Amino acid sequence: MKRIPRDSAFLATVILLLFVGVASLSFLLFAGESRRARLLTEYEADRAASALLDAFRSGGEVDPSGFDARILGFGIYPSSGAAAVRSGDAPEVLAASTYQARFTYDARRKTLALVTPLGMGGAGMEGMMGPRTGRGARGRAAGAAGGAVYLSMDIADYYADMLLYRAASILAPIFAAGLTALFLVLSAGNRRYRRRAEERENLARLGEIARTLAHEIRNPLSAMRIQTGLLRRDLPGGKSRELDVMEEEIERLTLLSRRVGDFLKNPAGAPEPLDVARFVRDLAGRLPWPVDLGECANPAEPVLVSFDRDLLRSVIENLARNARESYAETGGATGKRVEICLSVDDSRVTFSVRDRGRGIPPELAEKVFDPFFTDKLHGSGVGLSLSRRFVEAAGGSLVLVPREGGGTEARVVLPRAGK
Repeated sequence: MKRIPRDSAFLATVILLLFVGVASLSFLLFAGESRRARLLTEYEADRAASALLDAFRSGGEVDPSGFDARILGFGIYPSSGAAAVRSGDAPEVLAASTYQARFTYDARRKTLALVTPLGMGGAGMEGMMGPRTGRGARGRAAGAAGGAVYLSMDIADYYADMLLYRAASILAPIFAAGLTALFLVLSAGNRRYRRRAEERENLARLGEIARTLAHEIRNPLSAMRIQTGLLRRDLPGGKSRELDVMEEEIERLTLLSRRVGDFLKNPAGAPEPLDVARFVRDLAGRLPWPVDLGECANPAEPVLVSFDRDLLRSVIENLARNARESYAETGGATGKRVEICLSVDDSRVTFSVRDRGRGIPPELAEKVFDPFFTDKLHGSGVGLSLSRRFVEAAGGSLVLVPREGGGTEARVVLPRAGK
């Protein structure tokens, strides 16, 4: 399974927590604002009904439209349910069962209907209308106890506010999460930039040290190689094993100083168009280990990459050597083969060097590319660092991935030349 980078996991966690937090806060704010707007709307409707009722009591006639343009209907109903006073969309008959409904919202029409009972304390319609009316509908209503006041109001503004609150409660966490993601991405980019700047500074400092060190090492190594040759000529044959060890160590130090020089020089070298499949086939026949070429055998057409010939050879030899050494670390490499496979698409070439060795611990998957880092007993720690440096200078990438069933795959991706 592909591991999620630590920075990406942290970024996803922070964004998720922020989204949940802002979403919860937005929900609470929306609920609070919705309730406040609802209470305010109901208060305005109740106040309008009371004002119209007081106006009717005072003068006997009311004009709801002159009082508030939002009022759509107004009515006064005795306990019989037939309207004593009615205007606008107020119903002619109000069923007694609706007297306790209080507020009714109609989202389709964006209206609010208020039904508030009369007759509390025994005053009823008679107390309200009796002294001023004695004939007709009002006279008949005057003797009835109880009743209700009906008012309908246009509350389109209330529904517009609710729509705005809902949109804000949805967009606010998304916007906040987006800003946080942008900040964290920029912050991660800044960290990467500072890390690369620090690496370049360290490499420059290392370069000065390495140049001096390599120069100081080469002269003593040359003298030691000459003296070892003289000793081999004069000492008896029984001492040849000790001389072999000395020569091996001298050669290892010479190779290390040469690799330090390679690390410091231009990593791009002198690129030229190379048929990578043919190059790999030719090189595989020269390696001192058995190699399976897999898909590299017979490509349908030449597959060209732009790479320095010697540097590409160094990359493949180093990856193949690492694969071979991984077998030795698991109990012997006899009969075990290194696999080199090739795949091609329209713009890229991918070749992989695979093994079934001990593998690389996940915590070391990137550290092994650090200059002079190694977990091998006799390793120099510059091979993989050099290989990645050469590949990236050619516009490609080099990664190490674990193989299912054990082992490691060193995957090199290069752009195709002329594509």
